[in-house]
Amino acid sequence: MMLRLLRLPALAAATCLVMLSASLPSAYAAEFDARALTEQLARTAPTCGDFKQVRWLEDVGVDVKSQGHFALLGDPVSPEGLVWETTSPIENRLEMRPESGQGPNGEKLPADQQAMAELLINFFHGDWQALEEHFDLTLTGTPEDWQATLTPNNAQLAEAIEHLEIDGSSWLEHLTLNSTDGDRLNLTLTPRSQCAE
Repeated sequence: MMLRLLRLPALAAATCLVMLSASLPSAYAAEFDARALTEQLARTAPTCGDFKQVRWLEDVGVDVKSQGHFALLGDPVSPEGLVWETTSPIENRLEMRPESGQGPNGEKLPADQQAMAELLINFFHGDWQALEEHFDLTLTGTPEDWQATLTPNNAQLAEAIEHLEIDGSSWLEHLTLNSTDGDRLNLTLTPRSQCAE
C-alpha cells in the first residue's frame, strides 16, 4: 500500500492535467472553450504550489490523507523537469526530468514516470494539444469558474481510470479521480506566491 501512496500524487496529477485540450460543447464555443482555457492557464498556471490529497482505498475501506508541494525545474516557459514532494504523513520526493529520461539520482526513469512528468510539465506551461487523444472532455462554466469531466478513450488508461472531475478558475484547483478498482482520489492544488530558490 505504501508504494501505491508514493506513486499516486504524480499519477493522479499527471492523468488529470491532460484534460485541457479537447473540444467544448457548442453552447460555450463562442465565449469559452478548451483553447481559451489552455491560453488562460498558460498565462496564469503556477510554477510551484502545495497539494492536499485524500484517497479512499476501497480494498481496506479507509481514507488516507497526505500533503506536500510541487515545483517546476528550470525555465518555467520550457521546464526541464518537475518535483512532486510529499511531506506528510510520510516524506517522499519524486524528481523527474523526462527529456533526459533520468530520475533524482541519475537512474533511468521508468517509462510510466517519464510519461507522467511530461503530462504534468505540459499542463503547467500550457501545452496540451498532443494529449487530447487520451481523454474525451466535457467542459462547462466560465473562465472564472469552470468544471470538466474527463473520460479515457485510451484502452490502457481506461483499465485504471473510470473518469475524472476537475474544476478551477485561473488554475486547476480541484481533482477527483475515480479508479476502476473503486479507489477515489481528491486532490486540491494551491499556488504559492513565491517559489523556493
